[in-house]
Amino acid sequence: MTTLTKVLGHGAVAMAMALSLTACNWGDEVIDEIGTDDPTTDPVDPDPVDPAPVDLSGLPAANSALSTTSPEGIWMLIATENSTLPNDADSMNPFNFTSTSRELVAISANADGIYTVTRCESGWRDAYTLTATADGYTATLSETTAADSSGVSYTTDTNFTVAYSSDFQTLTVNGSAITTPVGENLTLAIEGVKVSDSTDFSAAPELTYTYNLDYTNLGTAGEQTSAIAQCIGVQTATKTTEQPNDVWQVDQSEYTFYNASNQQLQYYRFDQNIDGVITNTLGATINTAAVTTLYINTCNDTEPDCNAAANWTEAISNDATTVAFDVNYEVVNNDYVINPLALTPFTAFLWPHDGDFMHGAASVVINPVAP
Repeated sequence: MTTLTKVLGHGAVAMAMALSLTACNWGDEVIDEIGTDDPTTDPVDPDPVDPAPVDLSGLPAANSALSTTSPEGIWMLIATENSTLPNDADSMNPFNFTSTSRELVAISANADGIYTVTRCESGWRDAYTLTATADGYTATLSETTAADSSGVSYTTDTNFTVAYSSDFQTLTVNGSAITTPVGENLTLAIEGVKVSDSTDFSAAPELTYTYNLDYTNLGTAGEQTSAIAQCIGVQTATKTTEQPNDVWQVDQSEYTFYNASNQQLQYYRFDQNIDGVITNTLGATINTAAVTTLYINTCNDTEPDCNAAANWTEAISNDATTVAFDVNYEVVNNDYVINPLALTPFTAFLWPHDGDFMHGAASVVINPVAP
């Protein structure tokens, strides 16, 4: 039995990620923070982009040339998460949640010889207790909140099972997260195919991998042209109310890269509709060896100055051969684009400058298999 070390990154960055409304994993409650019913208080993108489609038509075919003696290597994963429907007893979190993602990840053995499935989901990086099985491992985690104003604490028990095929060419994951006394119960299902025996994206002969981060931060330009990849993923999710008389929906998209030092490059969008009030949020969490910063711009569709305060362009590839994103997030007016780390007198110098931008791109293409 072993414990998977928590590797979410520096404490300040983790705190800022929470402030910046990083998208929910396993149904984490962040949606109420995105906006309110008051259109005068919700700072969003003037021209929201439709969520990037997730093509779940299939995974690449297994490559018979790869090793059948170990699961070590790079894998393509397709994951789906869903809340239990309906959840009438859950007055604290009355939402339906569904999420789909495609990721390319490196899998290797930990110190106890368990081949652990890495993902771009931050929640996957908590301190799970792992137990080896004949074909993979099981993982468990129990978390209890502090008591609320009514004196009630909530406990979420997360369990999942990873199973590799006998030839180590495919894998499946099935799991659940159950909250008591009441809460949002979630299910997880993953399918995966090994695409390389190498855990080095740059050296894997089966892959073509590129990375680049071009930026101006606090008025200073820079560029990072390489990074050792751990995972790259594209995720979309939707959260809707279970209350039949309400109009309430949030669509979210995340484009995420983690390097081998567990540093993160992530761009995300939330598009929210509450009774016809449209609120959109653009966010970036940049934590690399070259630069660390966060951007957030949240506006409703009746705020022209706020909507014009950020420029956002994206190009996404997401299918059985390619996972890639290319996103440029530019600060036009820093009255509306903020860095949550800069909200104290001691950190105010981190406030983004007009003209700052973060242009990140990561791409992995599975090369055609020779006949």
